Amino acid sequence: MKPAEEESNLRYRALFECAQDGIFLFDADAGKFVEVNGAFLRMFGYSPEQITQMTIFDLPRDTEENIRKNIQRVLQHGYWQLGERTYRRADGSLIEVEVYAALLNLSDRRYIMAVARDITERKRNEQERQRMQEQLEQARKMETIGTLAAGVAHDFNNVLSVIMGNAELLLVTHASDRRVTEHVRQILQACERGKKVVDALLTLGRRSVSEMRFHNLNSLISASQQILSHILPATIRLEIHLQPNLPAVKMDVTQIEQMIMNLCSNARDAMPSGGSIILRTCSLMLRTPRVMSGIHLPAGEYVCLEVEDTGAGIPPEHLPRIFEPFFTTKPVGMGTGLGLATVYGIVQAHGGGIEVQSTPGKGTCFRILLPAARGEEPASTEIEQPQGIPHASSRRILFVDDEQNIRETVAQMLRLQGYEVDVAANGEEALQILRERREHYHLLITDLTMPEMDGIRLAQQVHALNPDLPVVLCSGYGAEVIEQASGLPNLAGHVQKPYRRQQLFAVIEQALNR
Repeated sequence: MKPAEEESNLRYRALFECAQDGIFLFDADAGKFVEVNGAFLRMFGYSPEQITQMTIFDLPRDTEENIRKNIQRVLQHGYWQLGERTYRRADGSLIEVEVYAALLNLSDRRYIMAVARDITERKRNEQERQRMQEQLEQARKMETIGTLAAGVAHDFNNVLSVIMGNAELLLVTHASDRRVTEHVRQILQACERGKKVVDALLTLGRRSVSEMRFHNLNSLISASQQILSHILPATIRLEIHLQPNLPAVKMDVTQIEQMIMNLCSNARDAMPSGGSIILRTCSLMLRTPRVMSGIHLPAGEYVCLEVEDTGAGIPPEHLPRIFEPFFTTKPVGMGTGLGLATVYGIVQAHGGGIEVQSTPGKGTCFRILLPAARGEEPASTEIEQPQGIPHASSRRILFVDDEQNIRETVAQMLRLQGYEVDVAANGEEALQILRERREHYHLLITDLTMPEMDGIRLAQQVHALNPDLPVVLCSGYGAEVIEQASGLPNLAGHVQKPYRRQQLFAVIEQALNR
């Protein structure tokens, strides 16, 4: 061999062995490996002895027919970029590679030299970025829809407040007319159903007012068992498996009950011919942070609730959308598409996470994690009995609301009960009235959400004018705002729109007798 040829050969060998990418040469007709570099051996985990006994058909996770088609492309064009391919390593694991191949004609034989670049980590990072991007988009979409839903709920609450208030006025003024009272009761029942839709929208938008207390999930499920038996037909068997000594959870009992009812109702609808619903509880520890349906959960102890059914299951193409508001696969008139969206909102509001596993024809399992509260004493789950309507004693009330229909309706309701009432359309008007008659009023009732001056700001201004005048806030939503308002020294109560007159009168009496 001439010195120049020897130097060229040494240069080639150095480049071949020092390359970071795997390089391999194989017979284009037989597929047998002729030569590979060290990077190839490390990448695929084979020894030089093993690789000489193998062919190109032993490596890719592909059919021999497809591999031969790619070889023919290289033979036809002289060069071919195979792109991303999945190969199998010696230990059975899979590796993602980019492959480039070129034709070599040596000693009247055809060979193919290929370069394989390991892109496994890059692909994993890309998939993780894509997953995080999808979660971010989902979170943004849910936030946007939630904001819209809360705005719709606020306006709808005002409409319901007027309808319910006037209906109750009819009950008072036409109590002796049975036909009128029957029609009015049907109106009020329809309003109550509308109120549940509003509550679902508020929960979705995380604007609902919640009473968070420490409770035991096992006790809540046991207390709900009788109600569940009423909504489930005899063809569906309810199984309950509760882990003893479950930690307490800081929860809104009403919302968690609603969550369980929604999940069980969905399970019932998925089993028209009958089946089983299984409720399970347990405690578990997350050693590392976790993401469940776009909700980030920190490491820590959680209480787990599983609601499993043996129903029809959820098609895979529907799973990414099941928590979206108004998405439903039920026939028109059979569902609003708010059930699972409400469940998602409740879980998120409680700092928990939710995931679903479903196989068509084999059933569905919803898994919910709620933060545990070790060492906290669960509160009683006894339901308070409604109180009767108190009687007014000529107390003077200033009622503030920017909706004229609400002002007129509530003012008439209060006057029929014996209160003296003045009204104001906004905060500035209310303050002007109070400046003129500072010692005249016993109570101020104001809407929370008003243009220019909201109820909290008005309450602060009122306290500066008359520190002894108690204030009651009315709101269609605003759990976070109500929490902020809890520090107001003159705050004497809060009533949630739309309210029944019994509720309003009870809050008024409590404020006046404070």
